[in-house]
Amino acid sequence: MKLNHVFKKINKEKIFNFIIILIVIMLYVSVFSYIYTNFRERKRNELANSIINKVDDEIKKNENENQNPSEEIVVNYDGYKYTVLGKISIKKINIYQPILKENTAGAYNTALVKMAGPSLNSYGNVAIGGHNFMRGNYFIKINRLVKDDVVKITDLTGKTISYYVYEYGVVNKDDASYLAQPSDKNKRIVTLVTCTKGGKERYYVKAMAK
Repeated sequence: MKLNHVFKKINKEKIFNFIIILIVIMLYVSVFSYIYTNFRERKRNELANSIINKVDDEIKKNENENQNPSEEIVVNYDGYKYTVLGKISIKKINIYQPILKENTAGAYNTALVKMAGPSLNSYGNVAIGGHNFMRGNYFIKINRLVKDDVVKITDLTGKTISYYVYEYGVVNKDDASYLAQPSDKNKRIVTLVTCTKGGKERYYVKAMAK
């Protein structure tokens, strides 16, 4: 009986020690993940801000030289090359980001991306996509936008147009109806898109210029 008692005590101690070790490991992983996420977010914001500065420089150059601006510019930063179309500002959710042309994983990890549609600020429906993970300037907060909230798009001519939210919702990932062009050819629409439900669905916000 005493021997059984000793074995039970040893087993309980082993289980207890295992739980403590597991908790310590989980804490280390959580701290490392937090530090890495913050580091990556800082680097991404640094890159995005650098791209925006180059967009602003291009706009000023076009204004000063009175030349016909291009709809896109290529910028190089820290070994990366991006084609930039303009920038987006949504004051309510603290979004201020460049809009990239490349529809690639690298571009989505850097900033926001033009998914489909005409040139920025043209008539029609232009879709802009962004990740919804992490924090900061990704599209994780576009679900806070409601009717008449303002989305501002600036193209490389320096023209800024305000778009007012009029519709938002969730669709299946295979439903791309939010990309459809308006039947009225005189409408300017911007559609913001991000993934939700682990990529199984898409959350979209549509805004229209008045």
